[in-house]
Amino acid sequence: MSKINVRSPYFITINASSLVSATLKLRVYEGNSSTSITGFQYELTSSAINDSVSFEVSELVRDYIENTFDGDYTNSAKWLRYEYFFTSGTGGGGGNGDAAIFDGYGYFSDGANPQNNQTVLQSNKTIYKYSDEPLRLPVHITTSTEFTFLQDGTSVYNTTLSTSTSSTNIIRYVSSETTGIQSWQDRVEADSGTIESLDCVKDYLGDVDLYGVDTIYVNDGNTVEVYKVENIEECKYNPYKVTFVNKFGALQDLWFFKRSNLSLQTKEESYKANIVTNGTYSISSRQKTVFNKTGVERLQLNTGFYPESYNEIFRQLTLSEEVWINYDGDTLPITVMSSSLNYKTSVSDKLINYTIDVEFANNKINNIR
Repeated sequence: MSKINVRSPYFITINASSLVSATLKLRVYEGNSSTSITGFQYELTSSAINDSVSFEVSELVRDYIENTFDGDYTNSAKWLRYEYFFTSGTGGGGGNGDAAIFDGYGYFSDGANPQNNQTVLQSNKTIYKYSDEPLRLPVHITTSTEFTFLQDGTSVYNTTLSTSTSSTNIIRYVSSETTGIQSWQDRVEADSGTIESLDCVKDYLGDVDLYGVDTIYVNDGNTVEVYKVENIEECKYNPYKVTFVNKFGALQDLWFFKRSNLSLQTKEESYKANIVTNGTYSISSRQKTVFNKTGVERLQLNTGFYPESYNEIFRQLTLSEEVWINYDGDTLPITVMSSSLNYKTSVSDKLINYTIDVEFANNKINNIR
């Protein structure tokens, strides 16, 4: 089944000898990919030029993709079914097809109708994460695939995912995280064990990396891809996890480990009021009156030292239209304010640190009516 990355144009082309015109019908849907379709959302008709008709469908079908994120990693992709009919000087005909639609895109160098065909839906094979925090691999399974998470050469988690015809499984997130397990004590108690209340035990548990993973093997039966994981310790600054929709239309995490600066930007309207009463006024009365004053907070984030291979990830962050941050325990939408990105190299910049300015996507004062 083909893929449509809707942030780039996708052309469905019909060719026939002596082609006169063609009609294309589109239906975006959820559920099982074999579901019987009884209606279409769009019907497009075009006259032929040089025995060919091309329909660009990305802008239309993108209306049905909605990216939401509240801390839970869920699929946003959907199915597309299309049918076409044509008339020609020698008669007519038709056909149909299916595709999975992603909120992704291709670069100009990827050519027309970019597919982004790979199992793991991210560009980096070295993953930096905050120590003792889970990681998630966004995946698109086209054949049965085994995922093995290792720490110091020992398997700590293993799972195999098979292909699925359900739209909810077009994009899946593979993680060794167990729901409700936030500490080693949680893990022991979930296995009906008991933690001894001793200071030495508490000190040990505080140093244990619950989600310690340094290597991930992805085996689709034909090839084995290896992903290296760097677990970063940070005890001076408060690291922030930023989650964004990447080039593949999947949610991807990116950690900012170093110093952050919070600021407030305000705007207001004002008018000059008449404060005179009976020919006099109080000097404590306000002549310039402010109203509709609002404020938006901004964060300046610093990454800490990243490898040069992460230039592509910061490119995709800057190009993303949907970005969130885990801030004070809440998942909040943000907008990347940095409109330019100077790519850094280890040769020129030695140790690579990026500074990104972001703005919270909602006013600080609750003025939603």
